[in-house]
Amino acid sequence: MKRDPENLTYEHTLDTLCSESGYKFQREKYGPKLAFMKKYFGDRFSGMALLDVGVGYGVFLKIAAEDYGLGDLHGMDPYPQSIEIAREMTSARLERGSIFDDRWPFAEGSFDAITCFDVLEHLERPEEFLIKARRYLKPGGIILISTPNKELPYRMRSIPLIGFADRNPTHINVQPLVYWKNLAARHGYEIVASWKGEYLTHIRLIPKILKALCATLRIDPRKVPVVNAFEQAFVMVIRPANQPVRG
Repeated sequence: MKRDPENLTYEHTLDTLCSESGYKFQREKYGPKLAFMKKYFGDRFSGMALLDVGVGYGVFLKIAAEDYGLGDLHGMDPYPQSIEIAREMTSARLERGSIFDDRWPFAEGSFDAITCFDVLEHLERPEEFLIKARRYLKPGGIILISTPNKELPYRMRSIPLIGFADRNPTHINVQPLVYWKNLAARHGYEIVASWKGEYLTHIRLIPKILKALCATLRIDPRKVPVVNAFEQAFVMVIRPANQPVRG
């Protein structure tokens, strides 16, 4: 039951993440994000440099290497024990560092992509990530963010027998989708793509019925209005505005 007790933002144990069902979900969770990058970068994908901010226990970086063949992988996290656990999962270069540090432990202009998954909702000032991250992007680089999808199903979590309560005390900045879009725009970014994903909802029963119905009809629940409100996360891909797209 390996776990970093100092990292209260991350409630999973390594055993849970690496169980058959746990790892299957992680691959379903990160697969669309990696598939987007593969399509976006095209022939450059296999050689792209990627920085993951808030590595947790390194599962995303493990999947990026093993399932998608990425080799130039880097990660940053403020929790030293989490980094040590992550080093058992991935050979990526991992460094200790905080989003709020004046300088991150990497050269500026180093990365084609910077990812920040399930982190911003833990920050009082999430704009600090947007301000700092652009320094470390190469021209034409992109940033991928995921954060809880705060629509009606999320708001129903506290209803007994209907929702699964959010018991993570570090979820101090869960916001509606428009908040994140406006925050990106205010700090000089344009949205390349966005979607609702990770079909692990906060509500009992209803999502399973909807998911089964979508499977029967062979439609993607992420693309169906109302249905996709039950998706767990909001994913946003951004890049600095007024920069040329790498061709």
